[in-house]
Amino acid sequence: MIQRKQTVYLVFAIILLVLTFIFPFASLQVGTNNAGNVSVLALQFFETFDALTPFFEKYQYLFILMQILATLFISLCGVAIFMYKKRSLQIKLCAFAFITNVLLIGALFLTGTLIEKVEGLNLKVEYLMTAYLPIITMALVMLAQRAIRKDDAMVKSLNRIR
Repeated sequence: MIQRKQTVYLVFAIILLVLTFIFPFASLQVGTNNAGNVSVLALQFFETFDALTPFFEKYQYLFILMQILATLFISLCGVAIFMYKKRSLQIKLCAFAFITNVLLIGALFLTGTLIEKVEGLNLKVEYLMTAYLPIITMALVMLAQRAIRKDDAMVKSLNRIR
C-alpha cells in the first residue's frame, strides 16, 4: 500500500533532493569575502569574475549532469512510491536511485574541487549543508529498500501458509 514506511522514506528523500535545486551547495570565498555561490543550476557571483567565465563554459556539462541526475533521482523515487504492487520492481528502482545519488554526490564534490583549482584566482570552496543532503537521501533510500524487502518477505511467507 502507499501508506507504508518506505513511502515516508522516499518522500523525505524527494523533499531533501528538491532542496538542492533551491539552495546553493557551496560558497566561494576570496580571502575573507564571500564571492558567490555554487548551486546545481549554475554559478552565482556577487561580483564579476571574468576569470571564471571560461571555467563555466568549459565545465558547464557538470551542471547539466547534476541537474539530470537530481531529476532522475526524484523521478525514480516518485515512480517507486506508486509501484507498491510490484515490490521487485520497486527494489530495482530504489537501487538505481541509489546509484544516481552516488553519481550526483561525485559530481557535486568534483565541481567544487575543479573550482578551487582555477588558476589566477585564490578561490576557496566552502561546502554548505545542502552538499550533504544527498548523503542523507542515500540513507533514506537504503531504509526504504530494506522496508520493501521486509514487505516482500512477509507476503511470500503468507503465500506459503495458504
